[in-house]
Amino acid sequence: MDLFNLSAAPDLRKSMLDLASTKAKATRSSIKMQDCTVFSRAGFRGTGAEAFLASHGIAIPTKPNESLSCQASLVVLRLSRSEFWIISTDNSEHAKIEALEVAAMGVENVYPLYCQHSHACFMLTGAETENMFSKVCGVDLRNNVFPVGAVAQTSVARTGAIVTKQTHAQGDYFLLFADIASVQYLWEALTDAAAEFV
Repeated sequence: MDLFNLSAAPDLRKSMLDLASTKAKATRSSIKMQDCTVFSRAGFRGTGAEAFLASHGIAIPTKPNESLSCQASLVVLRLSRSEFWIISTDNSEHAKIEALEVAAMGVENVYPLYCQHSHACFMLTGAETENMFSKVCGVDLRNNVFPVGAVAQTSVARTGAIVTKQTHAQGDYFLLFADIASVQYLWEALTDAAAEFV
């Protein structure tokens, strides 16, 4: 039986967001939000997932609820002992992620997770981002409590979400993943929460 690789057609991906209704508020805020939902990413689960990823040169966080940056724009999240998500934060690592998905086919105890199709992804930057999160998230995401590399599986604006903090040349940023069915609601809720930070 032939298998279809879901990452094989990046040019067919489309965002479900209507940004027109929030553009004015987003422009005024010092917190910048980017919709990364169509960026290349993949997930893997199973007792063989860690060894599989390591054998392909992917750095692995040592504990659940940690993330790390590797290979320039790749971020690896470890959500449990045997579940890993990988995202290209600038959408430049499509070939690497597609190759991982293809290589995983048929590998014992490695199961693909189609998180790219089930979860929206936003990137949030700006010095006031952690203060904005204090309005919409029950977990304290301030730097002294939630350092770079931390992962929280929590609720943001009453929506189940995964949040991690990472850093790049421009400074710290947050990645937020949530059910793709809530993408418009969550974008508008975060835009409203960020609007007071000018």
